Amino acid sequence: MRAALHRMIGVPEHIALGYGAWARIDVEGKVSDEQRASWLNGLSQCGVSPDYPTAFQRWKSSLCHPGDRMRELTLQSRLLIGHGNPSPTDVGLTVHHTWGVPVIPGSALKGMLAHYVDAVYGPDDPTRAPWDQPDGQRERARYQGVIWNDPRIQHGPGDVYRTLFGAPDADEDDTARKHDSAAGAQRGLVVFHDALYVPGTAEKDCPYAADVLTVHQKPYYDSQGNAPPSDYASPNPVGFLSVRPKVKLLVALSGPADWTALAERLLYEALAAWGVGGKTSSGYGRLSDGRAAKFTPDAGGTVAGANVAPGSRAHSSRNGDPITVTRVKDVKGKVKFQADDGTLGHFTSESPPDIA
Repeated sequence: MRAALHRMIGVPEHIALGYGAWARIDVEGKVSDEQRASWLNGLSQCGVSPDYPTAFQRWKSSLCHPGDRMRELTLQSRLLIGHGNPSPTDVGLTVHHTWGVPVIPGSALKGMLAHYVDAVYGPDDPTRAPWDQPDGQRERARYQGVIWNDPRIQHGPGDVYRTLFGAPDADEDDTARKHDSAAGAQRGLVVFHDALYVPGTAEKDCPYAADVLTVHQKPYYDSQGNAPPSDYASPNPVGFLSVRPKVKLLVALSGPADWTALAERLLYEALAAWGVGGKTSSGYGRLSDGRAAKFTPDAGGTVAGANVAPGSRAHSSRNGDPITVTRVKDVKGKVKFQADDGTLGHFTSESPPDIA
């Protein structure tokens, strides 16, 4: 059936069909190494539907309420969303269901920003309840996320966090109320819309490009670190599709004007500093408009109606500066290294030292 479709239609206009259902797979359900490069290059020539700009403008015009905010951001690097999705290349890709254009789901933007706010602007000790924080950390506790106790949520988030993102019920909600802290389930006030491709911003309106990930230490990763990395392992290149740099996406928020203003500033900062999607540790997923100012809580006062925390744990060192780091496990259980200011990172050009 696949062979017949190829003869009749060739490469479909919708990139998701070409990358999935129309893929020239072998008996193992994968695209062979011999065909992969030419197949990906063919897919990278797929343009955007001529009807998409009309749909984009119609969607954009719907964002007309007082609290709605939108801005076109430019990809400073490649973008890879949905890399864990099933795929004939083992590297998935999330695109707009109807139009097949690049998209960043609103849930991905919201989840990334929630983690960023907690990690960068939350208290230095995130395991302590807001009312147990020392005086110098009380304001930071307003940006604190939920506190987990194994599979259960022990404490709810701080008031700024819960207003932006919402909050679940927690085991110690009654204790929080006794300390005059907000408690209980609450819906977030800010709506994070899907970020959509801005038509015409890619060369020839072809926003996707062939990409490659070359694993140089496959035995090391396959054994989860039990086999030592060496120079004798054969590199294993894996081809896939990603979104080209310099492509623009329209990021949009809805909600009360005060809170969307705060969420907007934080989101643009997080997208420029952390990025979104897969392979962010390799620089993927960075977006910026060139004018997104750094959110500076230590300037005092309020931002968009919300009192902001003094100080920031955002990393300020430049490339090449020596810094002291500590081996830690991040929220996903992966081993990383944490700088004195709380920034997480990993070694990119050498094997990390096996020390605590």
